[in-house]
Amino acid sequence: MHRLLFSPPARRAFRELSQQDSRRVKEAFDRLQHNPRTRGVVALQDLRIAQYRYRVRDYRILFDINDREQVVLILDIRRRSETTYR
Repeated sequence: MHRLLFSPPARRAFRELSQQDSRRVKEAFDRLQHNPRTRGVVALQDLRIAQYRYRVRDYRILFDINDREQVVLILDIRRRSETTYR
């Protein structure tokens, strides 16, 4: 099982979610903790923001995986828009 670490922007974004959205995102965190390459995780190509993204309805969880240390670093949680991956 991987350990989850959160960047300050990810913490701030999570606190700003509605109660219903935060519940869904928490469930996604549990899935990522048990299997960071779970179904629905997409590797991002040529982006410096993050290595991976995971879709949770209208939101995207942007994260990196360090398998050697068994850590998933949650970098940000963004509502899907044209600027999500910039």
